[in-house]
Amino acid sequence: MQELRPITPDEFERWMRVESRAHGNRFNHDPEELRPHFDLDRSIAVLEDGKIVGGAHSHLLEMSVPGGVATVAGVSNVEVQPTHTRRGVMTRMMRYQLDGIHERGEPLAALFATESAIYGRFGYGVGSVHEWWSIEKSHNAYARRYESPGRIVFVDAADIGRELPEVFRRSTEGRPTVFQRARHHWERDSRDPIHSQGGPGGVFYAAYVENGRIDGYVNYRTQRPAVIVNELMAATREANAALWRFCFDLDLYERTEVVKRPVDDPMPWLLADPRRLQRSTRDGLWLRIVDVPAALQLRAYLANDRVTLRVCDDFCSWNDATFELDGSFEGAHCRISESSPELTVPVAALSSAYTGAATFTTLAQAGLVEEHTPGALLRADRMFAVQLKPWTPYNF
Repeated sequence: MQELRPITPDEFERWMRVESRAHGNRFNHDPEELRPHFDLDRSIAVLEDGKIVGGAHSHLLEMSVPGGVATVAGVSNVEVQPTHTRRGVMTRMMRYQLDGIHERGEPLAALFATESAIYGRFGYGVGSVHEWWSIEKSHNAYARRYESPGRIVFVDAADIGRELPEVFRRSTEGRPTVFQRARHHWERDSRDPIHSQGGPGGVFYAAYVENGRIDGYVNYRTQRPAVIVNELMAATREANAALWRFCFDLDLYERTEVVKRPVDDPMPWLLADPRRLQRSTRDGLWLRIVDVPAALQLRAYLANDRVTLRVCDDFCSWNDATFELDGSFEGAHCRISESSPELTVPVAALSSAYTGAATFTTLAQAGLVEEHTPGALLRADRMFAVQLKPWTPYNF
């Protein structure tokens, strides 16, 4: 017989060790450093014969959505010990967690999936997508003559928590599915020897400064023959062009590799020969609408319109209904409706359309959305359109 409940304070280290075993990692953290950042009331332990065999946690976070910010349950530390896989533990745990998130009035849940095949069956859809790049130095020239009005300076790791959070915020403004990096994460990185020593495997920070203000920064490491860009944030187009040029022109390296860029990043359009940029795409954030009307009322809509949606949700019965959505850029109202639906959409697909990761038309072409009223797909696409594609550069 298995029991599901929050962990107690004295179980915290055992719970963390189960996660390490589940993911095949060495447990080399001080539990007392981690403990302050966990709300034990939001934790789940799966116990069998008094021993923890699985668990999960969620953080109460804020995430950008089109036109605003939403409260999100950031799901993390999901684990099932290898001795107990394929026994339904994950399903029971996900149901227990989503029931709790709903009872607390949190309209959205989000996570980063170690395996992309797991979470669709629990109603999660791809909420953001990103690209990985590689380009040889011999092919990274810009298409137009480039002159920078600013300058590049190095930033000491000890100073990043003071100088860079505001740049991160400005650089991601207006883009859906962004989580602002927690203060304690900046502080952790500023103390980490990897971030302060540089060299092979170490991390360097360089910033673009114009008129006395930092308008962008890059976090990179070196691994010959490549420069590896971990994070590049630019609040202005001048900062963007200058920081990429800096990375491309570093001596002693033959190519630049880049992780986790938005699919609508402007950098490829700077290149004289963009075909030489090798690009691969993968899922980023996974999003789950926990409360359909509450979630749909949190975001703005680019077109003023009304659409009736039949939402299918086998996992959260309270969402399994028909909803009438009146949306505009100023706000929205959503309510259960007795009207005939114009579109039928599973909750996972709706979650992807919610952020702008996919259009209703694309989802319909994949067989995930059914159109009952001609023109409803196009109208829904226009309503849910986004100016900037969703991107999640920081994992909570």
